[in-house]
Amino acid sequence: MRSARSEISTNQTERIYQAARQILPAIAYGDAAGLPVEAMSAEQISENYGRITELQAPSDHPFFPGSARGTVSDDTQLSLAVAESLIRTGGFSLESLADEHIAAYRQTPRTTEGAPCGWGGSTIKAVERMISGIPPRESGEKGKAGNGVVMKMAPLVVWQVLGEVDKRTRRGQYDLLTNMTHNSEIARICTRLHGEVLSALLEGRTVSEAADRFIQTLAVNDFSKESELLYRAVYNPCQTDEELAERYAAGKSGTGYGFYVPETLAIAYDIFLGAGGDMQAAVYRAVNLGGDSDSTASIVATMIACQSGGVYKEPPDMESVQGIEQLRTVSTQLAEAALRRTVKLG
Repeated sequence: MRSARSEISTNQTERIYQAARQILPAIAYGDAAGLPVEAMSAEQISENYGRITELQAPSDHPFFPGSARGTVSDDTQLSLAVAESLIRTGGFSLESLADEHIAAYRQTPRTTEGAPCGWGGSTIKAVERMISGIPPRESGEKGKAGNGVVMKMAPLVVWQVLGEVDKRTRRGQYDLLTNMTHNSEIARICTRLHGEVLSALLEGRTVSEAADRFIQTLAVNDFSKESELLYRAVYNPCQTDEELAERYAAGKSGTGYGFYVPETLAIAYDIFLGAGGDMQAAVYRAVNLGGDSDSTASIVATMIACQSGGVYKEPPDMESVQGIEQLRTVSTQLAEAALRRTVKLG
């Protein structure tokens, strides 16, 4: 670390470094915990499982039948792709990110229809465009607002914060990453929002400090319902599972919930703020809520890793997560590469 740092700044850098070392395992645990009940309602989960408190095999998931408990999906696969791009190029490169997405697409098992198992439609179409030769600046699905960017952006955020990337550059990188797959204003605003929230948690600030400006931005950009949803989550979080189910079960579509990016973030922030920093409790509140449970659970787990500086009580079944040792190795490589960049610039 740079000798020019003050003691307080050095301590903060060490804290962010340790969080970066835990980022992929945290994402993967939430992903693996939520995957078995993805798209179920809270009521269905209760009827089929009772209350879930540990990893389950995704035996009821249409894309992962017969898979072992700890199986992960696109939340982990694409977060890993972002991390590996940053490591290999030594910084943000849209072309490298596109290459890593294409590699992940080709390596992922297929459904009977030939699509990557568990991937969102907008990401699939965008990656297929890139494979066909369309540049990543032009490949995004216009008007789409799924959560395929916010679920995978944590490695970029820890890289930016640990590498002392200025805020203007961060925002530009968020927009490029978003436009590659989800070309819409609501998606761009939500990516910037979540990037600022994760940055705040890494730096010891609060969700409300980071979110307030973006909640107002949504309101003045004709997204008043989305603004209200996020405001309620940040300033009046639910205290019980029953409150969560009542607040979110209708969803944007009236059926499924948590797949629309403002709602994904509202659910994640709501659960995080009511969890008191307990990783296992927070993850399983997201899991038992259902909806897009693997994404919301992985985002919540990531937020706790960031807030805690990587020092949190690991769930006892963490070792069952698919590829956990590789994820730990890549997370450490990410943290070290970002830190080397900072030292070099200093």
